[in-house]
Amino acid sequence: MYFSSHKFIENKGITTLVVVSIALLFSCNPTKKLKENEELLLSNKLELDNKKIDKEELNAIIKQKPNKKILGIVRFHLGWFNMFSKDGVSKIGEPPVVYDSLQTQRTVSQMKLFLENRGYFQNEVVAEKKINKRKVTQLYKIKTGLPYLINDIHYQFNDESIKDYVLLTKEKSLLVNGKNFDIDVLDKERERIKNELKNYGYYYFNNNYITYKVDTTQGNQKVNLTLVVHNSDIRTDYSDTIGSHKKYYIHSTNLLLGTKSKIEKAENLDTLVYDSVSIIYSDKLKFRPKILTHTINFKPKEIYSLQDQNDTYKQLNELRVFKNISFIYEETDSNRLVANLYINPSVMKSFTLEGIGTNTGGDLGVEGNIIYQNKNIFRGAEFLNIKLKGGMEIQRVVGVSQDKNDEFFGTPFNTLEFGPEVSLEIPRFLLPINMENFSKRANPQTNITTAFNFQQRPEYSRNLIQGTFGYSWSESKTKKHFITPFNIYFVKLNLTEDFKNKIIAENNPFLLNSYTDHFISAIQYSFIFNNQDFQHKKNYQYFRFNAETSGNMLSTYNRMTNAPKDAVTNSYNFVGIRYAEYVRAEFDSRFYQVQDHASLVERLAVGVGVPYGNLNVLPFEKGYFGGGSNGVRAWPARRLGPGSLADSLLSPVNQIGELKIEANLEYRFDITKLFEGAFFIDAGNVWILKKDIYRPNAEFELNKLYKDLAIGVGMGLRLDFSFFIFRLDGAVPLKDPSKINPYAYQIEIKRTTLNLGIGYPF
Repeated sequence: MYFSSHKFIENKGITTLVVVSIALLFSCNPTKKLKENEELLLSNKLELDNKKIDKEELNAIIKQKPNKKILGIVRFHLGWFNMFSKDGVSKIGEPPVVYDSLQTQRTVSQMKLFLENRGYFQNEVVAEKKINKRKVTQLYKIKTGLPYLINDIHYQFNDESIKDYVLLTKEKSLLVNGKNFDIDVLDKERERIKNELKNYGYYYFNNNYITYKVDTTQGNQKVNLTLVVHNSDIRTDYSDTIGSHKKYYIHSTNLLLGTKSKIEKAENLDTLVYDSVSIIYSDKLKFRPKILTHTINFKPKEIYSLQDQNDTYKQLNELRVFKNISFIYEETDSNRLVANLYINPSVMKSFTLEGIGTNTGGDLGVEGNIIYQNKNIFRGAEFLNIKLKGGMEIQRVVGVSQDKNDEFFGTPFNTLEFGPEVSLEIPRFLLPINMENFSKRANPQTNITTAFNFQQRPEYSRNLIQGTFGYSWSESKTKKHFITPFNIYFVKLNLTEDFKNKIIAENNPFLLNSYTDHFISAIQYSFIFNNQDFQHKKNYQYFRFNAETSGNMLSTYNRMTNAPKDAVTNSYNFVGIRYAEYVRAEFDSRFYQVQDHASLVERLAVGVGVPYGNLNVLPFEKGYFGGGSNGVRAWPARRLGPGSLADSLLSPVNQIGELKIEANLEYRFDITKLFEGAFFIDAGNVWILKKDIYRPNAEFELNKLYKDLAIGVGMGLRLDFSFFIFRLDGAVPLKDPSKINPYAYQIEIKRTTLNLGIGYPF
C-alpha cells in the first residue's frame, strides 16, 4: 500500500538551511560533552591470526560498543546529543560512550573462555589501548594457538535398553573424529540425542542424563571422548523408574476447547468421540470434528513422540482460529500417557471500518472500506473476508476537457471507484483425490477470490469482474508455492466521445488496443523463498518468482473448431469480448544485511511480458510501469519511461512497458525507538520489446541499457509503531534518460518527489 506526491521545492533558502544544519551537526567535536577525566570510545578493532574463527562472534562478545554510525562513517546520534544536550542530559540522540577499562578486562576474559569452548585452550588475548585527543581505539590482539582435536569417540550406557536407540541414529552425530573439541557442539549433540529418544517414546528423558568424559592425556592436542548415558532418577505416582528409562505410549487423547482454568470451572461439558479423539467442549461445538482431529498426529496405543507433538502444535496454530494452544500429559499407569490438548478459540467474527486519505501520483483522494471477516464460516476454519471498497479522487485530466458534470456530489472529486471483494481461504486442498498425507505436512490452502470494480473517470468508465481459484502450500519453513489454474478478468470500457476522438486522432495502435474491452484467462505459478529468522537478528534472503500465461486454451479451442474471427479486429472473442494472449514472468530478489541498529537492503527485480496472437499488446493491468513509492522513487508512479521516451502528453498509458529492470540499495538506521532514517539509491526503467514509431526510443536494446537507465537518490524518515510503519521518502533524479543528454549526472532538487507509504518499500 502506498501514496505518493510530486512536489517542486522552489525556495533555495530551505535547501541551504538543511545543508548548513547537517554540516553543523556533524562538525561538532564528539568529546565536547565529556568530563575532564573521561575518554570517548572511538572504535574496537580485532587482530586475529585464525581465519577459522568468525570475527562477528568475537565482536558480539565485546562488552562496550562505540556510538552508532550511519553508513559506518557519521556518528549521527552522538551529533544530535551534543547539539541539543544541556548539562550532559538530552532525550534526543545518543550520549557519548565513555571508555571503561573494567569492561575491557571482562571482554578479554569472555574472549578467552569463548576460544577455550572452541577447543583453543592455549589462546592468548591482549588488549591494547590507543589514545588520540581523548578518543580511544581499543585493539584486541588474539592468538588462538593450536586447537584440541577429537581423536576417538566411545559410548557408555548405564541403561542397556536405551543403547540401540542411540546407536541407531549415530550417523546423524555432530561429533566427528578430527574436528575441534567444541563445547557448543557437545551441547548440541546432547540436545539431538534427547530429541531422538523423545521421538522413540522416552517422555521424561532430558539433557542432564548425558555427560562426557574427556581424556586429554593422549598428547599432540588430541582428545578422547566418552559419551555417557545415565540411568533414570524419575519417581512418579505410578512407578519408581530409578534405573531403566521408561518408554511411554498414548493411552488416550483429549481435545479440550478452552483454557485449562476455563474447562475446570465449566459446569456443563459435552464430549464427542471422533476418530479415537475425545472432543470436550461447553455450550455448542463451533468446529466440525474432522478439522480438529485431522491436525492430531498421535492416536491411542501409538508411541509418544516429540515430533508428533510439535507437528500437531504447528498444524493447529496454522488454522489461525486459536488464541493459545497447550499440551498437558498425565500418567495413567507405569508407561501410558493421557494427552490433553487445550485449545482456546479466538474471536471468529469481526466488522471493521477504514477511512484512508490517498495521494497517488499527486492526485488527492479519500477511500473507505467496510470489512467483514469470519474465520470459521463453514465450521472448518475457513477464512471469509468481504470488503466493500469505495473511493473518490481528484484526477489530473490530460488530453480532454474537464466538465463540471464530471464532479461528484458537488465536490472537486472527478473520479469515483467502488466495488465488493470476497475472498475465501480453505485450510485444505479441494481436489477429487485424497491428499491426506500431503495435507498434514505442508499447510495446504485452497484460495478463492472474486471481485467487482466500477470506476468512473472524466475520460471513461470501466467495469472489472475478477475471479480466481488456486492452491498454496509450504514445502518447508522457507519455501512456499502457489498455483492458480483459474484466474479470469472481464474488463469493459466505455470511453467518452471526447477521449475516443483524441485517441483516434493520435492514430496510435498501442493506445487503441490498450483502451479496448478485453478478457483474460490466466494460469499462474508463484514461488517464494524467505529465510528470515524473527527470533534472531541475522542476514536473510527473500526471493519471489512468478510466471503466468493467458489465452492458450481458448485460442487452441477456437482454432480447432474453426471459430469465426471478428471482422473489425481480426481476432477471436469470448462471450463477445476480445481475449488476451501473453506469457509473463518476473522475479524479485532481495538480500538483507542486518546489524544491531542498522540494515542494508539490496534488491534486483526483473519482469517481462510478451503479448502475441489474439491481442498484440499487454493488457493495461498486466503491463509494467516505472517510478512510484516502491520503485524508482525520484519519479512519480507511471511517469518514468519507457526507455528514453519523454513524459506522455496524452495519457500515462503511453508509459507502460513490457520489460522492467529495477535495482535498489537502501541503508536503514535507528534514530530513536520510534524514528528510523534511510538513505537510498534506485535505478531502473521500463521498455517495450519492439520498435514503435509512435513511441520512439522506448524499445529495449542491450547496447543502450546504460543510456536508458534512470537513477534517483534520496533519504527517508520512518515511524515504527510496531504494528505498522509509516514512511516518508524524498527522492531526486540523478540521471534522467529522457533528457537531451541522457548520460549527464545532475541532482535536480527542484524535482524532488515526496512519497508517503505504509510499510517498507521492499
